[in-house]
Amino acid sequence: MDSYSVNTFILCEKCNKKLLQRRPNGIFVFRFGRNNQSKEPTIEIEIHGSLRIKCFRKKCGHINLINYFP
Repeated sequence: MDSYSVNTFILCEKCNKKLLQRRPNGIFVFRFGRNNQSKEPTIEIEIHGSLRIKCFRKKCGHINLINYFP
């Protein structure tokens, strides 16, 4: 398997915690929360394009700018 077929994680620039996942096709995937019965995330958003996301950790709160380049 080549390195281009693996999903990668985008980390916060300040605290280095996972923010979202990037698929090989360039789509960003944000997952948050968990349903205890099915173990699936309660929120799942797919993003096609650049974004500005605030780190959701209480002690961080850093604004991350992530550019979309396919």
